Amino acid sequence: MKNYIIYILIISFSFSYSQKKKNGNIYVEHPAIDVVNKLYSAINNQDYELMDQLISDDYKGVNGSQMNKDAEPQTKSEFINQVKSNFTNARYVSVKQYENSYPDAVEYKESSSDGYTWVYNWEYWTSVGGTTGIDYSQPRHVQYVVSSENKIVFSRVYINASPYTQTYVSQRELEDGDIYSHHPNINTVRKAIKAIHYMDIDNYYVDFSENAVFTGFSQNWGDDPLSLDENKESSLEFIKLYNINSLDNVWIRYYDFDRQNGVVQSWWRASFTRKSDNKEIVMPLMFNHTFNDDGKMIRQQLLWNPGKLN
Repeated sequence: MKNYIIYILIISFSFSYSQKKKNGNIYVEHPAIDVVNKLYSAINNQDYELMDQLISDDYKGVNGSQMNKDAEPQTKSEFINQVKSNFTNARYVSVKQYENSYPDAVEYKESSSDGYTWVYNWEYWTSVGGTTGIDYSQPRHVQYVVSSENKIVFSRVYINASPYTQTYVSQRELEDGDIYSHHPNINTVRKAIKAIHYMDIDNYYVDFSENAVFTGFSQNWGDDPLSLDENKESSLEFIKLYNINSLDNVWIRYYDFDRQNGVVQSWWRASFTRKSDNKEIVMPLMFNHTFNDDGKMIRQQLLWNPGKLN
Protein backbone atom coordinates (compact mmCIF):
# COMPACT_ATOMS: atom_id res chain seq x y z
CA MET A 1 0.00 0.00 0.00
CA LYS A 2 2.82 2.38 0.96
CA ASN A 3 4.59 1.78 -2.37
CA TYR A 4 1.31 2.38 -4.18
CA ILE A 5 0.87 5.78 -2.53
CA ILE A 6 4.45 6.78 -3.36
CA TYR A 7 3.84 5.73 -6.96
CA ILE A 8 0.69 7.87 -7.16
CA LEU A 9 2.55 10.89 -5.73
CA ILE A 10 5.36 10.50 -8.25
CA ILE A 11 2.87 10.30 -11.11
CA SER A 12 1.02 13.37 -9.76
CA PHE A 13 4.21 15.45 -9.52
CA SER A 14 5.29 14.32 -12.97
CA PHE A 15 1.90 15.26 -14.36
CA SER A 16 1.99 18.73 -12.76
CA TYR A 17 5.47 19.45 -14.11
CA SER A 18 4.50 18.23 -17.56
CA GLN A 19 1.83 20.96 -17.77
CA LYS A 20 4.41 23.77 -17.74
CA LYS A 21 5.27 25.26 -21.09
CA LYS A 22 7.48 28.27 -21.59
CA ASN A 23 6.07 30.84 -23.95
CA GLY A 24 8.74 33.52 -24.12
CA ASN A 25 11.01 35.76 -22.06
CA ILE A 26 10.49 38.69 -19.69
CA TYR A 27 12.92 41.63 -19.54
CA VAL A 28 13.29 44.57 -17.17
CA GLU A 29 15.55 46.32 -19.65
CA HIS A 30 14.56 46.30 -23.31
CA PRO A 31 14.46 48.69 -26.31
CA ALA A 32 10.64 48.46 -26.26
CA ILE A 33 10.62 49.90 -22.72
CA ASP A 34 12.79 52.76 -23.98
CA VAL A 35 10.15 53.49 -26.63
CA VAL A 36 7.43 53.75 -23.96
CA ASN A 37 9.64 56.06 -21.87
CA LYS A 38 10.19 58.24 -24.92
CA LEU A 39 6.42 58.42 -25.35
CA TYR A 40 6.10 59.71 -21.78
CA SER A 41 8.71 62.37 -22.50
CA ALA A 42 6.96 63.37 -25.73
CA ILE A 43 3.62 63.74 -23.91
CA ASN A 44 5.06 65.74 -21.01
CA ASN A 45 6.90 68.08 -23.40
CA GLN A 46 3.99 68.30 -25.84
CA ASP A 47 6.38 67.10 -28.53
CA TYR A 48 3.82 66.00 -31.12
CA GLU A 49 6.46 65.47 -33.79
CA LEU A 50 8.18 62.86 -31.60
CA MET A 51 4.81 61.31 -30.82
CA ASP A 52 4.17 60.98 -34.54
CA GLN A 53 7.50 59.17 -34.93
CA LEU A 54 6.91 56.79 -32.02
CA ILE A 55 3.37 55.72 -32.95
CA SER A 56 2.70 53.50 -35.92
CA ASP A 57 0.34 54.73 -38.64
CA ASP A 58 -1.83 51.65 -38.10
CA TYR A 59 -1.91 52.12 -34.31
CA LYS A 60 -4.94 50.78 -32.45
CA GLY A 61 -5.80 51.88 -28.93
CA VAL A 62 -8.29 49.95 -26.80
CA ASN A 63 -9.93 50.93 -23.52
CA GLY A 64 -9.81 47.78 -21.43
CA SER A 65 -12.65 49.12 -19.25
CA GLN A 66 -14.91 49.71 -22.26
CA MET A 67 -18.16 47.71 -22.19
CA ASN A 68 -19.26 48.67 -25.69
CA LYS A 69 -18.56 45.68 -27.94
CA ASP A 70 -18.93 47.85 -31.04
CA ALA A 71 -16.43 50.50 -29.95
CA GLU A 72 -13.83 51.24 -32.61
CA PRO A 73 -10.13 51.25 -31.61
CA GLN A 74 -8.49 54.61 -31.21
CA THR A 75 -6.38 55.70 -34.18
CA LYS A 76 -2.99 57.40 -34.17
CA SER A 77 -4.44 60.82 -34.97
CA GLU A 78 -7.12 60.39 -32.30
CA PHE A 79 -4.47 59.53 -29.70
CA ILE A 80 -2.38 62.61 -30.51
CA ASN A 81 -5.47 64.85 -30.60
CA GLN A 82 -6.52 63.48 -27.22
CA VAL A 83 -3.16 64.48 -25.76
CA LYS A 84 -3.52 67.94 -27.29
CA SER A 85 -7.02 68.21 -25.83
CA ASN A 86 -5.73 67.23 -22.38
CA PHE A 87 -3.26 70.11 -22.38
CA THR A 88 -5.88 72.51 -23.75
CA ASN A 89 -8.75 71.62 -21.42
CA ALA A 90 -6.96 70.43 -18.28
CA ARG A 91 -4.20 71.55 -15.95
CA TYR A 92 -1.09 69.92 -14.49
CA VAL A 93 -1.04 67.21 -17.18
CA SER A 94 1.81 64.72 -16.91
CA VAL A 95 2.55 61.00 -17.10
CA LYS A 96 5.24 59.04 -15.32
CA GLN A 97 6.17 55.60 -14.08
CA TYR A 98 4.06 54.75 -11.04
CA GLU A 99 6.11 54.68 -7.84
CA ASN A 100 7.16 51.27 -6.53
CA SER A 101 6.52 49.70 -9.93
CA TYR A 102 8.50 48.91 -13.06
CA PRO A 103 7.64 47.85 -16.62
CA ASP A 104 8.07 44.34 -17.98
CA ALA A 105 8.91 43.71 -21.62
CA VAL A 106 7.60 40.33 -22.76
CA GLU A 107 8.67 38.57 -25.93
CA TYR A 108 6.09 35.86 -26.55
CA LYS A 109 7.11 33.04 -28.84
CA GLU A 110 4.06 33.66 -30.99
CA SER A 111 4.62 37.42 -31.33
CA SER A 112 8.39 37.90 -31.00
CA SER A 113 8.92 35.95 -34.20
CA ASP A 114 6.87 38.67 -35.91
CA GLY A 115 8.96 41.38 -34.25
CA TYR A 116 6.44 42.44 -31.57
CA THR A 117 7.18 43.00 -27.89
CA TRP A 118 4.58 43.56 -25.20
CA VAL A 119 5.33 46.13 -22.49
CA TYR A 120 3.23 45.82 -19.33
CA ASN A 121 3.37 48.92 -17.22
CA TRP A 122 1.83 50.81 -14.32
CA GLU A 123 1.89 54.50 -15.01
CA TYR A 124 0.54 57.55 -13.18
CA TRP A 125 -1.38 60.23 -15.05
CA THR A 126 -1.89 63.63 -13.47
CA SER A 127 -4.72 65.82 -14.74
CA VAL A 128 -7.20 68.30 -13.26
CA GLY A 129 -10.23 69.55 -15.17
CA GLY A 130 -9.65 73.14 -16.30
CA THR A 131 -13.31 74.18 -15.89
CA THR A 132 -14.60 71.67 -13.31
CA GLY A 133 -11.60 71.19 -11.00
CA ILE A 134 -12.25 67.43 -11.03
CA ASP A 135 -9.05 65.51 -10.25
CA TYR A 136 -8.53 62.76 -12.81
CA SER A 137 -5.09 61.85 -11.43
CA GLN A 138 -4.74 58.10 -10.96
CA PRO A 139 -2.57 55.04 -11.62
CA ARG A 140 -3.33 53.23 -14.87
CA HIS A 141 -2.33 49.82 -16.17
CA VAL A 142 -1.36 49.92 -19.82
CA GLN A 143 -0.26 47.19 -22.19
CA TYR A 144 1.79 48.42 -25.14
CA VAL A 145 2.85 46.46 -28.21
CA VAL A 146 6.06 47.70 -29.82
CA SER A 147 7.22 46.59 -33.26
CA SER A 148 10.75 45.73 -34.34
CA GLU A 149 10.82 49.22 -35.91
CA ASN A 150 10.43 50.65 -32.37
CA LYS A 151 6.93 51.95 -33.04
CA ILE A 152 3.90 51.52 -30.80
CA VAL A 153 1.28 49.61 -32.78
CA PHE A 154 -1.21 48.79 -30.02
CA SER A 155 -2.18 49.73 -26.48
CA ARG A 156 -4.79 48.58 -24.03
CA VAL A 157 -5.46 50.84 -21.03
CA TYR A 158 -7.30 50.10 -17.79
CA ILE A 159 -8.44 53.15 -15.82
CA ASN A 160 -10.86 54.18 -13.11
CA ALA A 161 -13.61 55.87 -15.10
CA SER A 162 -15.46 57.26 -12.05
CA PRO A 163 -13.91 60.77 -12.17
CA TYR A 164 -14.74 61.05 -15.86
CA THR A 165 -18.41 60.27 -15.27
CA GLN A 166 -18.59 63.45 -13.18
CA THR A 167 -17.47 65.64 -16.07
CA TYR A 168 -20.82 65.81 -17.84
CA VAL A 169 -22.91 66.64 -14.78
CA SER A 170 -20.30 69.12 -13.53
CA GLN A 171 -20.89 71.23 -16.63
CA ARG A 172 -24.47 71.84 -15.44
CA GLU A 173 -26.25 73.02 -12.34
CA LEU A 174 -27.55 69.97 -10.48
CA GLU A 175 -29.73 70.30 -7.40
CA ASP A 176 -29.26 67.96 -4.46
CA GLY A 177 -32.02 68.70 -2.01
CA ASP A 178 -33.29 71.66 -0.02
CA ILE A 179 -31.84 74.04 2.57
CA TYR A 180 -33.85 75.01 5.66
CA SER A 181 -33.28 77.91 8.02
CA HIS A 182 -35.83 76.40 10.44
CA HIS A 183 -36.45 72.69 10.86
CA PRO A 184 -37.05 70.14 13.65
CA ASN A 185 -33.50 68.83 13.16
CA ILE A 186 -32.16 72.36 13.72
CA ASN A 187 -34.11 72.48 16.98
CA THR A 188 -32.51 69.17 18.01
CA VAL A 189 -28.99 70.50 17.41
CA ARG A 190 -29.65 73.76 19.24
CA LYS A 191 -30.95 71.87 22.28
CA ALA A 192 -27.88 69.60 22.24
CA ILE A 193 -25.36 72.44 22.00
CA LYS A 194 -27.08 74.44 24.74
CA ALA A 195 -26.94 71.32 26.92
CA ILE A 196 -23.15 71.50 26.51
CA HIS A 197 -23.30 75.18 27.47
CA TYR A 198 -24.86 74.23 30.80
CA MET A 199 -22.66 71.14 31.10
CA ASP A 200 -25.75 68.92 31.03
CA ILE A 201 -24.01 65.90 29.50
CA ASP A 202 -27.00 63.54 29.74
CA ASN A 203 -29.29 65.84 27.75
CA TYR A 204 -26.57 66.48 25.23
CA TYR A 205 -26.54 62.83 24.13
CA VAL A 206 -30.26 62.11 24.44
CA ASP A 207 -30.97 62.69 20.72
CA PHE A 208 -28.04 60.66 19.39
CA SER A 209 -28.57 57.10 18.18
CA GLU A 210 -26.86 54.39 20.19
CA ASN A 211 -24.42 53.64 17.34
CA ALA A 212 -23.59 57.29 16.62
CA VAL A 213 -19.97 58.11 15.73
CA PHE A 214 -17.92 61.22 16.45
CA THR A 215 -15.07 62.72 14.42
CA GLY A 216 -13.24 66.02 14.30
CA PHE A 217 -10.04 68.00 13.86
CA SER A 218 -8.70 66.68 17.16
CA GLN A 219 -8.18 63.29 15.47
CA ASN A 220 -5.58 62.27 12.95
CA TRP A 221 -6.65 61.57 9.38
CA GLY A 222 -7.70 57.93 9.07
CA ASP A 223 -8.35 57.43 12.78
CA ASP A 224 -11.44 55.44 13.68
CA PRO A 225 -14.31 57.64 14.86
CA LEU A 226 -15.19 57.68 18.55
CA SER A 227 -18.22 55.81 19.82
CA LEU A 228 -20.91 57.52 21.88
CA ASP A 229 -19.42 56.24 25.13
CA GLU A 230 -15.89 57.29 24.11
CA ASN A 231 -17.04 60.77 23.18
CA LYS A 232 -19.02 61.08 26.42
CA GLU A 233 -15.88 60.19 28.37
CA SER A 234 -13.95 62.85 26.42
CA SER A 235 -16.64 65.43 27.22
CA LEU A 236 -16.45 64.65 30.93
CA GLU A 237 -12.68 65.05 30.86
CA PHE A 238 -13.05 68.43 29.14
CA ILE A 239 -15.40 69.91 31.76
CA LYS A 240 -12.98 68.82 34.48
CA LEU A 241 -10.44 71.22 32.99
CA TYR A 242 -12.63 74.03 31.63
CA ASN A 243 -15.72 75.96 32.52
CA ILE A 244 -18.02 76.65 29.60
CA ASN A 245 -19.06 80.30 29.75
CA SER A 246 -21.17 80.49 26.61
CA LEU A 247 -21.96 78.89 23.28
CA ASP A 248 -23.64 81.47 21.07
CA ASN A 249 -25.10 80.42 17.75
CA VAL A 250 -23.84 82.47 14.82
CA TRP A 251 -25.29 80.52 11.90
CA ILE A 252 -27.27 77.29 11.42
CA ARG A 253 -28.89 75.53 8.45
CA TYR A 254 -30.32 72.09 7.68
CA TYR A 255 -29.35 70.47 4.36
CA ASP A 256 -31.94 67.91 3.29
CA PHE A 257 -29.96 66.08 0.63
CA ASP A 258 -31.54 63.90 -2.04
CA ARG A 259 -28.71 61.37 -2.22
CA GLN A 260 -27.51 61.08 1.38
CA ASN A 261 -28.53 61.67 4.96
CA GLY A 262 -29.46 65.22 5.91
CA VAL A 263 -26.94 67.38 7.79
CA VAL A 264 -27.33 70.31 10.17
CA GLN A 265 -24.33 72.61 9.89
CA SER A 266 -23.85 75.23 12.59
CA TRP A 267 -21.27 77.83 13.66
CA TRP A 268 -20.87 78.86 17.29
CA ARG A 269 -18.90 81.42 19.28
CA ALA A 270 -17.47 79.47 22.21
CA SER A 271 -16.07 80.91 25.42
CA PHE A 272 -14.18 78.69 27.87
CA THR A 273 -12.32 79.43 31.09
CA ARG A 274 -9.36 77.22 31.94
CA LYS A 275 -9.67 76.23 35.58
CA SER A 276 -5.92 76.02 36.19
CA ASP A 277 -5.26 79.75 35.59
CA ASN A 278 -8.73 81.30 34.99
CA LYS A 279 -7.76 82.26 31.44
CA GLU A 280 -10.70 82.89 29.11
CA ILE A 281 -10.44 81.36 25.65
CA VAL A 282 -12.76 82.42 22.82
CA MET A 283 -12.86 80.45 19.59
CA PRO A 284 -15.17 79.47 16.71
CA LEU A 285 -16.68 75.98 16.54
CA MET A 286 -18.37 74.36 13.57
CA PHE A 287 -20.54 71.27 13.92
CA ASN A 288 -21.89 68.94 11.25
CA HIS A 289 -24.63 66.71 12.65
CA THR A 290 -25.93 63.95 10.36
CA PHE A 291 -29.49 62.70 10.90
CA ASN A 292 -31.28 59.45 10.11
CA ASP A 293 -34.91 59.21 9.00
CA ASP A 294 -36.06 58.91 12.63
CA GLY A 295 -34.66 62.33 13.53
CA LYS A 296 -31.75 60.88 15.50
CA MET A 297 -28.20 62.15 15.11
CA ILE A 298 -25.94 59.38 13.78
CA ARG A 299 -22.71 61.34 13.24
CA GLN A 300 -21.08 64.42 14.69
CA GLN A 301 -18.14 66.20 13.12
CA LEU A 302 -16.58 68.96 15.22
CA LEU A 303 -14.30 71.38 13.41
CA TRP A 304 -12.19 73.56 15.68
CA ASN A 305 -8.62 74.42 16.64
CA PRO A 306 -7.65 72.49 19.82
CA GLY A 307 -4.35 74.39 19.84
CA LYS A 308 -6.16 77.51 21.05
CA LEU A 309 -6.70 75.77 24.39
CA ASN A 310 -2.96 75.79 25.11
